[in-house]
Amino acid sequence: MLDLLKNQGNGFKRLAAVIDGEHYPQITSDAINILKNNFKGKFCGIIFLGGTEKITSGDFNGFFDDEVFPIKDFTRDFPSALDFFKPDIVYDLSDEPVVNHQVRMKIASYCFYKKASYMGPDFLFRYEGSKYHVKNPSISIIGTGKRIGKTAVSSYIANLYKNCGLEVLVVAMGRGGPREPQLLKGEEINITPEYLLSLSKKGFHASSDYIEDALTSRISTIGCRRCGGGFGGRVFLSNVIEGTKLADSLKPDLIILEGSGASIPDAQTDINICIIGANQNWDDIVGYLGIYRILISDIIILTNCEEPIADAEKIEDLENNIKLFNSSAKVYKSIFRPVPLGSLESKKVIIAMTAKNIIENKIKNYIEKNYHCLVTGITFNLSNRPLLKKDLESFKDFDVILTELKAASVDVVTDFAIGSGKEIIYMNNKLMIINNDESFIENLKNIYDKIKLNKN
Repeated sequence: MLDLLKNQGNGFKRLAAVIDGEHYPQITSDAINILKNNFKGKFCGIIFLGGTEKITSGDFNGFFDDEVFPIKDFTRDFPSALDFFKPDIVYDLSDEPVVNHQVRMKIASYCFYKKASYMGPDFLFRYEGSKYHVKNPSISIIGTGKRIGKTAVSSYIANLYKNCGLEVLVVAMGRGGPREPQLLKGEEINITPEYLLSLSKKGFHASSDYIEDALTSRISTIGCRRCGGGFGGRVFLSNVIEGTKLADSLKPDLIILEGSGASIPDAQTDINICIIGANQNWDDIVGYLGIYRILISDIIILTNCEEPIADAEKIEDLENNIKLFNSSAKVYKSIFRPVPLGSLESKKVIIAMTAKNIIENKIKNYIEKNYHCLVTGITFNLSNRPLLKKDLESFKDFDVILTELKAASVDVVTDFAIGSGKEIIYMNNKLMIINNDESFIENLKNIYDKIKLNKN
Protein backbone atom coordinates (compact mmCIF):
# COMPACT_ATOMS: atom_id res chain seq x y z
CA MET A 1 0.00 0.00 0.00
CA LEU A 2 2.90 2.35 0.64
CA ASP A 3 3.80 2.06 -3.04
CA LEU A 4 0.58 3.95 -3.80
CA LEU A 5 1.79 6.84 -1.66
CA LYS A 6 5.18 6.85 -3.36
CA ASN A 7 3.60 7.17 -6.80
CA GLN A 8 3.56 10.86 -7.70
CA GLY A 9 0.86 10.21 -10.29
CA ASN A 10 -1.69 9.00 -7.73
CA GLY A 11 -3.19 12.48 -7.36
CA PHE A 12 -2.72 12.65 -3.58
CA LYS A 13 -1.20 15.94 -2.42
CA ARG A 14 -2.13 16.27 1.27
CA LEU A 15 -2.09 13.45 3.83
CA ALA A 16 -3.32 13.26 7.43
CA ALA A 17 -2.78 10.30 9.74
CA VAL A 18 -5.32 8.77 12.12
CA ILE A 19 -3.82 7.38 15.34
CA ASP A 20 -5.00 6.14 18.74
CA GLY A 21 -3.57 6.25 22.24
CA GLU A 22 -3.55 2.49 22.74
CA HIS A 23 -0.35 2.28 20.69
CA TYR A 24 2.86 3.35 22.40
CA PRO A 25 3.49 6.87 21.06
CA GLN A 26 7.11 6.06 20.17
CA ILE A 27 5.90 3.32 17.81
CA THR A 28 3.22 5.58 16.36
CA SER A 29 5.82 8.31 15.84
CA ASP A 30 8.07 5.87 13.94
CA ALA A 31 5.09 4.82 11.78
CA ILE A 32 4.31 8.44 10.97
CA ASN A 33 7.92 9.00 9.93
CA ILE A 34 7.62 6.04 7.54
CA LEU A 35 4.51 7.66 6.05
CA LYS A 36 6.36 10.95 5.63
CA ASN A 37 9.32 9.27 3.94
CA ASN A 38 7.07 7.47 1.48
CA PHE A 39 4.59 10.25 0.73
CA LYS A 40 5.68 12.78 -1.90
CA GLY A 41 3.09 15.39 -0.97
CA LYS A 42 2.51 17.42 2.19
CA PHE A 43 1.95 15.71 5.55
CA CYS A 44 -0.75 17.86 7.17
CA GLY A 45 -1.08 16.52 10.69
CA ILE A 46 -2.47 13.90 13.04
CA ILE A 47 -6.06 13.04 13.97
CA PHE A 48 -6.09 11.46 17.43
CA LEU A 49 -9.06 9.18 18.11
CA GLY A 50 -8.58 8.61 21.83
CA GLY A 51 -7.49 5.83 24.11
CA THR A 52 -4.91 7.70 26.19
CA GLU A 53 -3.61 4.67 28.08
CA LYS A 54 -0.13 5.19 26.62
CA ILE A 55 -0.24 9.02 26.72
CA THR A 56 -1.11 9.55 30.36
CA SER A 57 -0.29 13.26 30.37
CA GLY A 58 -2.47 14.02 27.36
CA ASP A 59 0.45 16.15 26.09
CA PHE A 60 1.14 15.32 22.45
CA ASN A 61 3.97 17.79 21.99
CA GLY A 62 6.44 15.53 23.73
CA PHE A 63 5.76 12.71 21.29
CA PHE A 64 4.90 14.20 17.89
CA ASP A 65 6.46 16.96 15.82
CA ASP A 66 3.25 17.60 13.88
CA GLU A 67 0.01 19.27 14.88
CA VAL A 68 -2.50 16.93 16.58
CA PHE A 69 -6.28 17.32 16.38
CA PRO A 70 -7.81 15.37 19.31
CA ILE A 71 -11.25 13.81 18.75
CA LYS A 72 -13.55 14.02 21.77
CA ASP A 73 -16.94 13.69 20.10
CA PHE A 74 -16.56 11.62 16.92
CA THR A 75 -19.57 12.86 14.95
CA ARG A 76 -18.78 16.49 15.75
CA ASP A 77 -14.98 16.53 15.77
CA PHE A 78 -13.92 14.19 12.96
CA PRO A 79 -15.45 16.32 10.18
CA SER A 80 -13.90 19.36 11.85
CA ALA A 81 -10.49 17.68 11.77
CA LEU A 82 -10.88 17.06 8.04
CA ASP A 83 -11.87 20.69 7.54
CA PHE A 84 -8.85 21.78 9.56
CA PHE A 85 -6.22 19.67 7.77
CA LYS A 86 -7.95 19.53 4.35
CA PRO A 87 -6.31 16.22 3.32
CA ASP A 88 -7.11 14.45 0.09
CA ILE A 89 -6.01 11.17 1.67
CA VAL A 90 -6.29 9.95 5.26
CA TYR A 91 -4.04 7.09 6.41
CA ASP A 92 -5.26 5.00 9.36
CA LEU A 93 -2.64 3.86 11.86
CA SER A 94 -5.20 2.98 14.54
CA ASP A 95 -6.66 -0.37 15.50
CA GLU A 96 -8.94 -2.19 17.94
CA PRO A 97 -10.18 -1.49 20.55
CA VAL A 98 -10.41 2.21 19.71
CA VAL A 99 -11.34 1.68 16.07
CA ASN A 100 -13.43 -1.29 14.95
CA HIS A 101 -14.89 -2.00 11.50
CA GLN A 102 -17.99 0.13 12.14
CA VAL A 103 -15.89 3.14 13.14
CA ARG A 104 -13.77 2.63 10.01
CA MET A 105 -16.89 2.74 7.84
CA LYS A 106 -17.87 6.00 9.55
CA ILE A 107 -14.39 7.40 8.93
CA ALA A 108 -14.65 6.39 5.28
CA SER A 109 -18.06 8.09 5.06
CA TYR A 110 -16.70 11.34 6.47
CA CYS A 111 -13.64 11.17 4.22
CA PHE A 112 -15.82 10.75 1.12
CA TYR A 113 -18.11 13.54 2.34
CA LYS A 114 -15.06 15.83 2.54
CA LYS A 115 -13.78 14.56 -0.84
CA ALA A 116 -10.84 12.62 0.62
CA SER A 117 -9.67 9.04 0.15
CA TYR A 118 -9.19 6.72 3.10
CA MET A 119 -6.36 4.21 3.38
CA GLY A 120 -4.90 1.67 5.80
CA PRO A 121 -2.32 -1.13 5.78
CA ASP A 122 -4.49 -3.40 3.59
CA PHE A 123 -7.33 -1.25 2.27
CA LEU A 124 -8.05 1.82 0.16
CA PHE A 125 -11.35 3.65 -0.24
CA ARG A 126 -10.57 5.98 -3.11
CA TYR A 127 -12.78 9.02 -3.50
CA GLU A 128 -13.61 9.95 -7.07
CA GLY A 129 -15.72 13.01 -7.73
CA SER A 130 -18.29 13.30 -10.50
CA LYS A 131 -16.80 14.17 -13.90
CA TYR A 132 -19.96 15.84 -15.16
CA HIS A 133 -22.18 18.46 -13.49
CA VAL A 134 -25.74 18.61 -14.75
CA LYS A 135 -26.37 21.97 -16.44
CA ASN A 136 -30.13 22.15 -15.93
CA PRO A 137 -31.79 22.14 -12.47
CA SER A 138 -31.35 18.64 -11.12
CA ILE A 139 -32.03 16.24 -8.26
CA SER A 140 -30.54 12.81 -7.54
CA ILE A 141 -32.64 10.08 -5.93
CA ILE A 142 -30.15 7.79 -4.18
CA GLY A 143 -30.58 5.00 -1.67
CA THR A 144 -28.97 2.70 0.88
CA GLY A 145 -30.01 -0.54 -0.81
CA LYS A 146 -32.23 -2.35 -3.29
CA ARG A 147 -36.02 -2.78 -3.06
CA ILE A 148 -36.55 0.24 -0.83
CA GLY A 149 -38.62 2.27 -3.30
CA LYS A 150 -36.32 4.60 -5.23
CA THR A 151 -38.26 4.26 -8.48
CA ALA A 152 -41.60 4.80 -6.73
CA VAL A 153 -40.22 7.89 -4.98
CA SER A 154 -38.76 9.19 -8.24
CA SER A 155 -42.11 8.72 -9.98
CA TYR A 156 -43.96 10.44 -7.14
CA ILE A 157 -41.62 13.44 -7.08
CA ALA A 158 -41.68 13.72 -10.87
CA ASN A 159 -45.48 13.82 -10.75
CA LEU A 160 -45.48 16.50 -8.05
CA TYR A 161 -43.26 18.77 -10.12
CA LYS A 162 -45.21 17.93 -13.28
CA ASN A 163 -48.43 18.99 -11.51
CA CYS A 164 -46.71 22.32 -10.73
CA GLY A 165 -46.39 22.90 -14.48
CA LEU A 166 -42.74 21.88 -14.86
CA GLU A 167 -41.31 19.76 -17.64
CA VAL A 168 -39.54 16.90 -15.85
CA LEU A 169 -37.16 14.34 -17.34
CA VAL A 170 -35.94 11.27 -15.42
CA VAL A 171 -32.57 9.64 -16.15
CA ALA A 172 -32.64 6.15 -14.63
CA MET A 173 -29.78 3.68 -14.50
CA GLY A 174 -30.17 -0.01 -13.89
CA ARG A 175 -28.42 -3.35 -14.08
CA GLY A 176 -30.60 -4.17 -17.07
CA GLY A 177 -30.48 -0.82 -18.82
CA PRO A 178 -29.75 -0.31 -22.54
CA ARG A 179 -26.26 -0.22 -24.08
CA GLU A 180 -26.95 3.24 -25.52
CA PRO A 181 -29.07 5.76 -23.54
CA GLN A 182 -32.68 5.42 -24.67
CA LEU A 183 -35.17 8.30 -24.68
CA LEU A 184 -38.74 7.24 -24.00
CA LYS A 185 -41.46 9.88 -24.32
CA GLY A 186 -43.95 8.56 -21.81
CA GLU A 187 -46.42 11.34 -22.49
CA GLU A 188 -46.64 10.35 -26.15
CA ILE A 189 -46.19 6.58 -26.41
CA ASN A 190 -48.85 4.08 -25.35
CA ILE A 191 -47.02 1.59 -23.14
CA THR A 192 -49.19 -1.50 -23.51
CA PRO A 193 -48.50 -5.10 -22.43
CA GLU A 194 -47.98 -5.99 -26.08
CA TYR A 195 -45.47 -3.17 -26.51
CA LEU A 196 -43.51 -4.30 -23.44
CA LEU A 197 -43.57 -7.92 -24.50
CA SER A 198 -42.24 -6.94 -27.93
CA LEU A 199 -39.33 -5.14 -26.26
CA SER A 200 -38.62 -8.21 -24.15
CA LYS A 201 -38.60 -10.51 -27.15
CA LYS A 202 -36.10 -8.20 -28.86
CA GLY A 203 -33.73 -8.76 -25.95
CA PHE A 204 -34.41 -5.54 -24.01
CA HIS A 205 -35.10 -5.42 -20.27
CA ALA A 206 -38.72 -4.32 -20.67
CA SER A 207 -39.28 -3.67 -16.98
CA SER A 208 -36.26 -1.40 -16.57
CA ASP A 209 -36.75 1.55 -14.22
CA TYR A 210 -36.91 4.17 -16.98
CA ILE A 211 -39.85 2.32 -18.55
CA GLU A 212 -41.60 2.07 -15.18
CA ASP A 213 -41.10 5.82 -14.63
CA ALA A 214 -42.51 6.61 -18.08
CA LEU A 215 -45.51 4.33 -17.49
CA THR A 216 -46.40 5.59 -14.01
CA SER A 217 -45.55 9.29 -14.46
CA ARG A 218 -46.31 9.80 -18.16
CA ILE A 219 -43.14 11.85 -18.59
CA SER A 220 -40.03 11.54 -20.75
CA THR A 221 -37.33 9.28 -19.38
CA ILE A 222 -33.87 8.21 -20.45
CA GLY A 223 -32.73 4.66 -19.74
CA CYS A 224 -29.11 4.02 -18.81
CA ARG A 225 -27.17 1.05 -17.51
CA ARG A 226 -24.51 0.31 -14.94
CA CYS A 227 -22.42 -2.62 -13.71
CA GLY A 228 -20.79 -3.04 -10.32
CA GLY A 229 -21.13 -0.92 -7.23
CA GLY A 230 -18.59 0.19 -4.63
CA PHE A 231 -19.01 0.98 -0.95
CA GLY A 232 -19.45 4.67 -1.71
CA GLY A 233 -21.80 4.14 -4.65
CA ARG A 234 -19.33 4.37 -7.53
CA VAL A 235 -19.94 2.01 -10.44
CA PHE A 236 -17.51 0.17 -12.72
CA LEU A 237 -19.39 0.67 -16.01
CA SER A 238 -22.04 3.27 -16.75
CA ASN A 239 -23.48 5.39 -19.54
CA VAL A 240 -25.23 7.80 -17.16
CA ILE A 241 -23.05 10.75 -18.17
CA GLU A 242 -24.01 10.22 -21.83
CA GLY A 243 -27.66 9.94 -20.79
CA THR A 244 -27.43 13.08 -18.68
CA LYS A 245 -25.82 15.03 -21.52
CA LEU A 246 -28.75 13.96 -23.70
CA ALA A 247 -31.15 15.14 -20.98
CA ASP A 248 -29.33 18.48 -20.72
CA SER A 249 -29.61 18.98 -24.48
CA LEU A 250 -33.41 18.72 -24.23
CA LYS A 251 -33.44 21.60 -21.69
CA PRO A 252 -36.26 20.43 -19.38
CA ASP A 253 -37.20 22.46 -16.30
CA LEU A 254 -35.91 19.68 -14.04
CA ILE A 255 -33.78 16.55 -14.46
CA ILE A 256 -34.12 13.74 -11.92
CA LEU A 257 -31.25 11.23 -11.78
CA GLU A 258 -32.32 7.92 -10.29
CA GLY A 259 -29.77 5.68 -8.59
CA SER A 260 -29.70 1.90 -8.76
CA GLY A 261 -29.52 -0.21 -5.62
CA ALA A 262 -26.99 1.58 -3.41
CA SER A 263 -25.11 2.93 -6.43
CA ILE A 264 -25.09 6.67 -7.11
CA PRO A 265 -25.41 8.28 -10.58
CA ASP A 266 -22.09 9.42 -12.07
CA ALA A 267 -23.23 12.98 -12.75
CA GLN A 268 -23.32 15.69 -10.07
CA THR A 269 -26.75 17.19 -9.35
CA ASP A 270 -27.82 20.24 -7.38
CA ILE A 271 -29.24 18.25 -4.47
CA ASN A 272 -29.64 14.66 -3.29
CA ILE A 273 -32.65 12.91 -1.81
CA CYS A 274 -31.72 9.71 0.02
CA ILE A 275 -34.13 6.78 0.39
CA ILE A 276 -33.73 4.46 3.39
CA GLY A 277 -35.95 1.45 4.02
CA ALA A 278 -37.29 1.22 7.57
CA ASN A 279 -36.80 -2.52 7.17
CA GLN A 280 -33.01 -2.01 6.94
CA ASN A 281 -30.76 -2.51 9.95
CA TRP A 282 -28.67 0.49 10.96
CA ASP A 283 -25.55 -1.70 11.16
CA ASP A 284 -26.06 -2.66 7.51
CA ILE A 285 -26.55 0.97 6.52
CA VAL A 286 -23.32 1.93 8.29
CA GLY A 287 -21.48 -1.05 6.83
CA TYR A 288 -21.45 0.14 3.22
CA LEU A 289 -21.04 3.88 3.70
CA GLY A 290 -24.73 4.60 4.11
CA ILE A 291 -23.68 7.46 6.35
CA TYR A 292 -21.92 9.06 3.37
CA ARG A 293 -25.18 8.96 1.45
CA ILE A 294 -26.97 10.56 4.39
CA LEU A 295 -24.32 13.27 4.75
CA ILE A 296 -24.63 14.41 1.12
CA SER A 297 -28.43 14.54 1.14
CA ASP A 298 -30.83 17.43 1.75
CA ILE A 299 -33.88 15.22 2.25
CA ILE A 300 -34.13 11.72 3.74
CA ILE A 301 -37.21 9.62 3.04
CA LEU A 302 -37.81 6.60 5.26
CA THR A 303 -39.96 4.11 3.38
CA ASN A 304 -42.01 1.13 4.63
CA CYS A 305 -42.70 2.86 7.94
CA GLU A 306 -45.40 0.51 9.17
CA GLU A 307 -45.85 -2.74 11.01
CA PRO A 308 -45.15 -5.58 10.56
CA ILE A 309 -42.19 -4.31 8.48
CA ALA A 310 -40.92 -1.92 11.15
CA ASP A 311 -42.32 -0.91 14.52
CA ALA A 312 -42.40 2.60 15.97
CA GLU A 313 -39.31 2.03 18.12
CA LYS A 314 -37.15 0.95 15.18
CA ILE A 315 -38.35 3.86 13.04
CA GLU A 316 -37.54 6.29 15.86
CA ASP A 317 -34.05 4.77 16.24
CA LEU A 318 -33.42 5.21 12.52
CA GLU A 319 -34.56 8.84 12.68
CA ASN A 320 -32.30 9.55 15.66
CA ASN A 321 -29.28 7.95 13.98
CA ILE A 322 -29.90 9.91 10.78
CA LYS A 323 -30.17 13.19 12.70
CA LEU A 324 -26.98 12.36 14.60
CA PHE A 325 -25.02 12.54 11.34
CA ASN A 326 -27.05 15.08 9.37
CA SER A 327 -29.12 17.30 11.64
CA SER A 328 -30.01 19.72 8.83
CA ALA A 329 -31.65 17.12 6.58
CA LYS A 330 -35.44 16.98 6.49
CA VAL A 331 -36.60 13.46 7.39
CA TYR A 332 -39.96 12.18 6.13
CA LYS A 333 -41.65 8.87 6.97
CA SER A 334 -43.65 7.10 4.31
CA ILE A 335 -45.47 4.00 3.17
CA PHE A 336 -46.41 2.64 -0.27
CA ARG A 337 -49.82 1.68 -1.55
CA PRO A 338 -50.60 0.03 -4.92
CA VAL A 339 -52.51 2.05 -7.51
CA PRO A 340 -53.71 -0.06 -10.46
CA LEU A 341 -53.31 1.60 -13.85
CA GLY A 342 -56.60 0.10 -14.99
CA SER A 343 -59.97 -0.97 -13.57
CA LEU A 344 -60.25 -3.96 -11.23
CA GLU A 345 -63.96 -3.42 -10.58
CA SER A 346 -65.78 -6.72 -9.81
CA LYS A 347 -62.85 -8.83 -11.04
CA LYS A 348 -60.97 -11.74 -9.52
CA VAL A 349 -57.36 -10.62 -9.18
CA ILE A 350 -53.98 -12.21 -8.59
CA ILE A 351 -51.10 -9.93 -7.64
CA ALA A 352 -47.35 -10.18 -8.42
CA MET A 353 -44.98 -8.08 -6.30
CA THR A 354 -41.36 -7.81 -5.13
CA ALA A 355 -42.38 -6.89 -1.57
CA LYS A 356 -42.10 -9.16 1.49
CA ASN A 357 -44.92 -11.61 2.12
CA ILE A 358 -45.38 -10.29 5.67
CA ILE A 359 -47.58 -7.53 4.20
CA GLU A 360 -49.82 -9.95 2.30
CA ASN A 361 -52.97 -9.28 4.32
CA LYS A 362 -52.41 -5.52 4.26
CA ILE A 363 -52.08 -5.45 0.46
CA LYS A 364 -55.01 -7.83 -0.08
CA ASN A 365 -57.35 -5.83 2.16
CA TYR A 366 -56.29 -2.50 0.66
CA ILE A 367 -56.82 -3.64 -2.94
CA GLU A 368 -60.19 -5.25 -2.23
CA LYS A 369 -61.49 -2.29 -0.22
CA ASN A 370 -60.36 0.49 -2.54
CA TYR A 371 -60.81 -1.13 -5.94
CA HIS A 372 -63.89 -3.33 -5.30
CA CYS A 373 -62.45 -6.62 -6.45
CA LEU A 374 -61.60 -10.05 -5.03
CA VAL A 375 -57.94 -11.02 -4.58
CA THR A 376 -57.63 -14.76 -5.14
CA GLY A 377 -53.85 -15.03 -4.92
CA ILE A 378 -50.61 -13.13 -4.34
CA THR A 379 -47.03 -14.00 -5.25
CA PHE A 380 -44.08 -12.09 -3.81
CA ASN A 381 -41.60 -13.89 -6.07
CA LEU A 382 -41.52 -11.33 -8.88
CA SER A 383 -37.72 -11.26 -8.74
CA ASN A 384 -37.35 -15.04 -8.55
CA ARG A 385 -38.26 -16.45 -11.94
CA PRO A 386 -38.41 -20.19 -11.10
CA LEU A 387 -40.62 -19.64 -8.04
CA LEU A 388 -42.68 -17.02 -9.87
CA LYS A 389 -43.49 -19.43 -12.71
CA LYS A 390 -44.46 -22.08 -10.18
CA ASP A 391 -46.77 -19.63 -8.37
CA LEU A 392 -48.44 -18.46 -11.58
CA GLU A 393 -49.14 -22.01 -12.68
CA SER A 394 -50.77 -22.73 -9.30
CA PHE A 395 -53.32 -19.91 -9.62
CA LYS A 396 -56.55 -21.14 -11.18
CA ASP A 397 -59.39 -18.74 -10.41
CA PHE A 398 -58.69 -15.22 -11.70
CA ASP A 399 -59.66 -12.70 -14.39
CA VAL A 400 -56.71 -10.34 -14.25
CA ILE A 401 -53.10 -10.19 -13.07
CA LEU A 402 -52.04 -7.02 -11.27
CA THR A 403 -48.27 -6.59 -11.26
CA GLU A 404 -45.52 -4.10 -10.58
CA LEU A 405 -43.40 -3.29 -13.62
CA LYS A 406 -40.24 -4.78 -12.18
CA ALA A 407 -37.97 -7.79 -12.47
CA ALA A 408 -39.80 -10.57 -14.36
CA SER A 409 -43.11 -8.73 -14.77
CA VAL A 410 -42.83 -8.68 -18.58
CA ASP A 411 -40.89 -11.75 -19.73
CA VAL A 412 -42.70 -14.01 -17.24
CA VAL A 413 -45.91 -12.43 -15.90
CA THR A 414 -47.04 -10.54 -19.02
CA ASP A 415 -46.11 -13.47 -21.24
CA PHE A 416 -48.08 -15.81 -18.96
CA ALA A 417 -51.15 -13.53 -18.91
CA ILE A 418 -51.30 -13.08 -22.67
CA GLY A 419 -50.62 -16.75 -23.26
CA SER A 420 -53.45 -17.64 -20.88
CA GLY A 421 -55.88 -15.19 -22.44
CA LYS A 422 -56.04 -13.18 -19.23
CA GLU A 423 -55.97 -9.42 -18.71
CA ILE A 424 -52.87 -7.83 -17.21
CA ILE A 425 -52.79 -4.49 -15.42
CA TYR A 426 -49.67 -2.76 -14.13
CA MET A 427 -49.55 -0.89 -10.86
CA ASN A 428 -47.90 2.21 -9.50
CA ASN A 429 -46.54 2.01 -5.97
CA LYS A 430 -47.71 5.37 -4.69
CA LEU A 431 -45.62 7.06 -2.02
CA MET A 432 -47.63 8.35 0.94
CA ILE A 433 -45.89 10.72 3.37
CA ILE A 434 -47.30 10.00 6.84
CA ASN A 435 -45.71 12.76 8.90
CA ASN A 436 -46.72 15.94 7.03
CA ASP A 437 -47.36 15.59 3.33
CA GLU A 438 -47.98 19.32 2.88
CA SER A 439 -44.58 20.14 4.37
CA PHE A 440 -42.92 17.67 1.98
CA ILE A 441 -44.58 19.19 -1.09
CA GLU A 442 -43.79 22.73 0.06
CA ASN A 443 -40.18 21.74 0.72
CA LEU A 444 -39.83 20.35 -2.81
CA LYS A 445 -41.21 23.59 -4.27
CA ASN A 446 -38.77 25.65 -2.21
CA ILE A 447 -35.88 23.43 -3.25
CA TYR A 448 -36.64 23.92 -6.92
CA ASP A 449 -36.95 27.69 -6.49
CA LYS A 450 -33.58 27.73 -4.72
CA ILE A 451 -31.95 25.64 -7.46
CA LYS A 452 -33.31 27.95 -10.16
CA LEU A 453 -32.08 31.00 -8.29
CA ASN A 454 -28.57 29.51 -7.95
CA LYS A 455 -28.49 28.53 -11.62
CA ASN A 456 -29.33 32.08 -12.64
